[in-house]
Amino acid sequence: MASIGERVRQRLWERMARECEAMVLHALAIGHAVPLEVVERLDQALSAPNAPATAAMLGRRITDDVTRDEAGGGKTQGAEMSPLASLSAAHAALAQIIAPATPEAVLLTAEERAAHPLWYALGPLPLARRMLGLALFSLVVMLGVSLSSEVNTRNMIKNLLELEGYPLFVVEVFLVSAASLGSCFQNLQKINAVIADGTHNPKFESTYWTRWAMGVISGIILSQLVYHLVLTHDSEGDVTVPWLSPTIGEPLLALLGGYSVDVVHRILSNLIDSFAGLFGGPGGSMGEGQARVGATSSDGREANHVVRVGRSAG
Repeated sequence: MASIGERVRQRLWERMARECEAMVLHALAIGHAVPLEVVERLDQALSAPNAPATAAMLGRRITDDVTRDEAGGGKTQGAEMSPLASLSAAHAALAQIIAPATPEAVLLTAEERAAHPLWYALGPLPLARRMLGLALFSLVVMLGVSLSSEVNTRNMIKNLLELEGYPLFVVEVFLVSAASLGSCFQNLQKINAVIADGTHNPKFESTYWTRWAMGVISGIILSQLVYHLVLTHDSEGDVTVPWLSPTIGEPLLALLGGYSVDVVHRILSNLIDSFAGLFGGPGGSMGEGQARVGATSSDGREANHVVRVGRSAG
């Protein structure tokens, strides 16, 4: 039975071999030259007979030699490099060649292209396709609900406390779908940016769905609560908005709220700080949260997200 060390070496070798293949193809596709010494080192690692087993055997033998030499007070001279070490050296060199793209992101897109060539046209990764499908679903729901007679100017200028029953349900579905469409639009921009740069990190996939939920909530808050703070009455007593048409005011703010979660976050933070200031409370109590939200969505790039969050935490 293979030892734990041998199984780990084999998994590492297989993972690096797949990533090296994807990185070489990616570098050639974008016109980056791969140095001959890197190709030679990669060929040396892959040409070894039964490379994973050889890597495990040589790694175990080199470790034993080093242990014996250290026990005897000497140093190992001219130790033979295992296929795993050669592959690791080639992997590191290829990672520098394709930077800022990452080996994991390049491998994910390559495997997805090979596994689902038809679906790949709709998005190079499952996350992009799911978000695109949700955006199209939100658009269909918004357009379908808008056909209802309950979606009219009279109902759209009322908030959730002024409506009830079926009219309220139809209006809220319309606004939720508008907020979802805006949030999907924002997420698709961010996803396309990291895919184009080759910096997508699977561990951040959940943050896109979190931002989608936050966008829907922000859209409802902005359209149902903040919107009514700017309502005024004209000389005839009709409700009007100084800078928005009552017909599209709430849907537009729902769409914008879903697209820009940070704007709603800043509005709520300023309201909380202003309210706390009335009672002499300390301002800026949301500073850490603001820094983290700003870092999460500053430029839509996951690599920068990691750096910025690390700095804010420090």
